[in-house]
Amino acid sequence: MDETDGTICAARHALGWLVFGNSVGMLLSILLLKPEWQPGNFSYGHWIPLHLNAQLYGWTALPLVGWLMKLYEVNSTRFRAWGPAAIWAWTAALMLACYQWLNGETSGKIFLDWRNSSLWGFVMALILLWAILLVSFIARSSEWRKLRCRLSLAGLIGLAAVPVIMLVAASPRTYPPIDRTTGGPTGSSLLGSTLIVIGLMLLLPRAIAVDGRGKAGLGTWIFFGISWIVFGVTEAIGGSHFDSWQIGSMLMLLPWAWLIPRDWSGFKWPQSTRPWRRAMLFWWALLVISGVLMYSPGILDHIKFTQALVAHSHLAMAGFTTSFCAMILCILTQRSIGGPRSVLLWNVATFSMVFVLAAMGWREGNGADWMIVHAGWRETGMILRSFCGALMLGTSISWMIQFSKS
Repeated sequence: MDETDGTICAARHALGWLVFGNSVGMLLSILLLKPEWQPGNFSYGHWIPLHLNAQLYGWTALPLVGWLMKLYEVNSTRFRAWGPAAIWAWTAALMLACYQWLNGETSGKIFLDWRNSSLWGFVMALILLWAILLVSFIARSSEWRKLRCRLSLAGLIGLAAVPVIMLVAASPRTYPPIDRTTGGPTGSSLLGSTLIVIGLMLLLPRAIAVDGRGKAGLGTWIFFGISWIVFGVTEAIGGSHFDSWQIGSMLMLLPWAWLIPRDWSGFKWPQSTRPWRRAMLFWWALLVISGVLMYSPGILDHIKFTQALVAHSHLAMAGFTTSFCAMILCILTQRSIGGPRSVLLWNVATFSMVFVLAAMGWREGNGADWMIVHAGWRETGMILRSFCGALMLGTSISWMIQFSKS
């Protein structure tokens, strides 16, 4: 294995963080069954940030970092050895943050728990990565076509704002608009965050030279632009899930459940991506449709603060995001992430967990007796959740071992 290949290093670290995040998730599911088993003074609340952020900033983010290195051809310059250095700096910052989170030092903002030294460590890792992309751009831009050169430069300018955005977003003084009736994000906020993912899905096959032209015609790109305008307007207005403009923001997502598969059908994908691509498109459609339905008045009020929202989070991360990230790694490294059987096992376990949690959440919304009078059903659900988590943890470990040997 080439130790100076930044994309390979990103894949190895991403899989390591997936295993770590799944291990913490397994511990959390056990603590829900046996709270008295908590290790020392580290309670459930101390472990939660490690689980969430290991999955987001480790497993989810590092494949995107590897993708950036591929786009800017870091491995084709004399700075290639700095690619793995950036990955190690990223992992070191995340490890420092995990230590602080476990000891209760957090900003209190979900997915933005960075604070003090961990925040500045992560910002420095972001700056190092940007600097490596910049010098690689300078070294390679003379060989690129004019359009690619301009787009890459624009990308660098946009990425330069990320460290500043992270500092602002993690600050306790800033907070995005919320739906005051639920305490959660508005429909427009959900639209905006999903549009970023849609942009990545539209960009992926085009940016890494997958054969084909895709089927996203002019109408798709116009609708993408209109969706961003709707997001900007409705986000400025605010409101709740009882307001028509916030419901309308969520409805803007429904066409993408069809538009993305339609566009991707116009490309010829590497064979190694096939099981993950099928899984990703399934989870994508389920994520969009269920998300729109869950935001509806009556349904959201019934399931808020229940296991149903935990189910939707796992649908998004363990289902869709894992499939998307695994597919990216398959393309970048030209290696398989798991075989057809392990991919199927992961997705069946994920679907089973999501179904169990969703059923529990709906029952919780009917009344508190689910937690007290009929506690046996709740315990059964938690045991099934732990069993599914154990299957997912074991599967992710097999992927990490397989990749390290390839």
